[in-house]
Amino acid sequence: MNRYLIRGLLAIAALLLLALVWWGWHQGGMALMQLGMSVC
Repeated sequence: MNRYLIRGLLAIAALLLLALVWWGWHQGGMALMQLGMSVC
């Protein structure tokens, strides 16, 4: 494997991880907002 392929795979993995974290935070934030509104 050459360096460029490894670097590309690392970049793709980092982007996927970032997207997963953003999606999870968004879903968690929406759930917390709904919970807070139902409590109030």
